[in-house]
Amino acid sequence: MHSRNEHDRGSASIEFIVVGVAIILPLIYIAITVLTLNAAQFASNQAAREGARAFVTSTSNSSANQRANSAANQAFADHGLTESEPQIAITCDHITCLTPGGSVSIEVTTQVPLPFIPRWGSSDLVTMPITSQATLLVDQYRQAGVS
Repeated sequence: MHSRNEHDRGSASIEFIVVGVAIILPLIYIAITVLTLNAAQFASNQAAREGARAFVTSTSNSSANQRANSAANQAFADHGLTESEPQIAITCDHITCLTPGGSVSIEVTTQVPLPFIPRWGSSDLVTMPITSQATLLVDQYRQAGVS
């Protein structure tokens, strides 16, 4: 009662391997890409938040930009994104940024390279922009006129 076709013998394991690889490899790539972008978004959020904190707690306008940049770069380094160079834009609602009661907004933008996807005709990887923003108030009881 057993009718076996000799041509189908042993092909199930090969089919399983081929189909498994065809399904698992793209899933692994998608997971790596999502985790990379997620880490970059977390780093960008932390960079904006810590940059704003460093800015509003600064003692002078001259050191505030340097402290904000340093805090943003440290946030990216903490997340292992040393190849991503964050671009920081600082806006204030007063002429003097550290005016008591004023607000300071920091926007951090970076280009995150997608793994294993080169640009057409180049060895550079395709990048995706990530942007975050944070706004903090300068302490109301801070000494006015600090520069």
